[in-house]
Amino acid sequence: MASIEKTRAVVEQDETYDGKITPTVKAELGRPVKIKAGATVQGSVYGETVEVQSGTVDGSVMASEGAEFEDATVHGEVGSDGKILADGATVYGTVTGQRVRLTDSVVYGNVVGTDVILEDCIVIGLVTAERKFVAENTLCYTFKSYGETKLAQLSIVLPQAAVEGEIQFATPVVVTGLGELDTGEAALPQMDEGDIVEVEGSTYLSLSPRILNLEAVTDRLEELEDILDDVVGATSSEDMPPATEILETLGVDESQYPDI
Repeated sequence: MASIEKTRAVVEQDETYDGKITPTVKAELGRPVKIKAGATVQGSVYGETVEVQSGTVDGSVMASEGAEFEDATVHGEVGSDGKILADGATVYGTVTGQRVRLTDSVVYGNVVGTDVILEDCIVIGLVTAERKFVAENTLCYTFKSYGETKLAQLSIVLPQAAVEGEIQFATPVVVTGLGELDTGEAALPQMDEGDIVEVEGSTYLSLSPRILNLEAVTDRLEELEDILDDVVGATSSEDMPPATEILETLGVDESQYPDI
């Protein structure tokens, strides 16, 4: 049986807790919350720290110091003033933290952090990193990075990303979702150091100067934005299609799916 006390909250293995776990008095603000393997919380969760071990939260998860997820599913937003660590997680909402590290995870929303590290992930939304962005074998809609950036086997749907500061390419960034654009290339177009441009004081990684039929892709870009708005703005995960179906709708080439 769940133990919800002022100093700690624990939902036991395979248990279903009908209700939210949020502070009702000041003394509960600093308690850790632990959701054990196979457990389900039917409501939002708030704790100083939150740990979800292959469980499910039918609501948002907020942690003042940090949250950790292992093979967990969250049907809501995830946020922390500290770190967020996830391995094998599925999040139907935006992930926001100071230090965000996701591995083998799928996010149906945006990822925002001071430092963001993504490994073998799918982010059906925008990734924003203020100080550091590292991506390896990952697919996202696009990204904005304002500090150090390290990219290896990154695919993005849009042919443009915002970059400020130092950027390192272990491999070029593959643009998928628009198909084989008219850039004079035979396969899906790629971007590297040669595609960094400055526009009105901002720096971008962009294919625009190389797209020979830029006007022809305008309608497709608007269509992609509408699809993304539907995903990020969804109020419920119940009707959310699987990631593969959304990526197919976005026109993402199957070869760009991370193996998660």
